[in-house]
Amino acid sequence: MIRHTMRALCAATLVIAPVALTATPAHAVTSCRVNGVPVTGTSVIGTPNADYITCGSVGSGDLIRGEGGADYIVVTGTVAGAVRGNTGGDFIRVDGTVAPGGAVDGGDGNDFLRVATNGGTVDGGTGIDYCRVVSGAPPVNCES
Repeated sequence: MIRHTMRALCAATLVIAPVALTATPAHAVTSCRVNGVPVTGTSVIGTPNADYITCGSVGSGDLIRGEGGADYIVVTGTVAGAVRGNTGGDFIRVDGTVAPGGAVDGGDGNDFLRVATNGGTVDGGTGIDYCRVVSGAPPVNCES
């Protein structure tokens, strides 16, 4: 009886292990464009100049960063990772939700941040920042 039980457990392990390995999807930011050019990956980084960055959503552990210049960043879905303007006067808009553990940070410069629902962190950064959160946790480091 023990021998039959061990065979069954071994057979089950051989069947279940490959399924578990293939069931996990690749981790990547979805639906991003930087200055009109499609970009995918766990980090989407702008140029040293002003950029126009749009993303559908930002996955947990993923990063969207504007770099230098006055960047315009729009996320239409959920931010579970991080969106950073970096340096320059940036405009960052999240039409969806900043999830718990997610963050939107204006960085250095006079920034404008607008978030529909905040369950994470919305931080104006350094400079004189204008921040609006429609519902949820209030922003920090914002002058108005």
